[in-house]
Amino acid sequence: MVDIKTLTMLVEVVRRHSFSAAAEHLFVTQPTISKAINSLEQELGVSLFQKGESGRKREVTLTYMGELIYQHAQNILAEQQKLYATVAQVGSLKKGKLTLGLPPLGSVLLSALIARFHERYPDIQLIFLEVGANGIEQALADKSIDVGILLGAQLRPDFAGISIIESPMYVLSHEHAQWRGREQIALRELQHEPFLLYSDTFTLNNLIVQAAHGAGFEPKVVCKSSQWEFIVKMVESNMGIALLPQVFAEQVAHLHINQAKLVEPQLNWHLSMAWNTTAALSPAAQAWTDIVAANKQHIHF
Repeated sequence: MVDIKTLTMLVEVVRRHSFSAAAEHLFVTQPTISKAINSLEQELGVSLFQKGESGRKREVTLTYMGELIYQHAQNILAEQQKLYATVAQVGSLKKGKLTLGLPPLGSVLLSALIARFHERYPDIQLIFLEVGANGIEQALADKSIDVGILLGAQLRPDFAGISIIESPMYVLSHEHAQWRGREQIALRELQHEPFLLYSDTFTLNNLIVQAAHGAGFEPKVVCKSSQWEFIVKMVESNMGIALLPQVFAEQVAHLHINQAKLVEPQLNWHLSMAWNTTAALSPAAQAWTDIVAANKQHIHF
């Protein structure tokens, strides 16, 4: 098998027009280079250098096949240098990309950390997969993203993660609804209310529906949306009630709506920054998880 070392010897001999000069540059003996060239000729079944009348090699006059092989050798060595350079750049985070799975309800909370990562590693390209947590979980399983936000504290056996936020769910209702002045509302009390839910790709949607089933009723869904701000505006327009994590509900406290903590059961919106443990984290992904772990206090609006 042709090896890089032998190709390096061939290229140096041609570049320096001398076997002895190539040997000196590579810190080997001239017989070592001659032996390597002979072995390469035998393996390929061709002569690389033209021979004199005595059968000895001239200094460095390539045959036709020798010229072709020399060109291939140069290309192979150039690709080897690119490989080493890429490894060095990726390892030092001077090159590469980071693909993050961000659900609509979680992406805004990470803006400060994303900005911090970009400031520290400006040469890393950021790519976002913006879908619900169900889609992110599938993308992690498929290894099509590096890391992503998942809902729930319990992760799949082949996933690992960092808990980044936990926020209780609140009931949002119209300002003149019967829930006015209530600080807590049991889920079963909402069985006759029209629900404004999230898109089916949202794991939060599944969490709400399953909790309603546990409370003994099927929620009456009047619409579904992937935009939480739009859902809040529909609550304000008296189209129905919505369940929203407290961290988001706090952002709309100025609107003409009622807010009460959901109890019996209490549902918590728990987010984790997760990755697939069956694939090695890239240097960029490792740097990102390090930033998340060290700056969880900055995960907010």
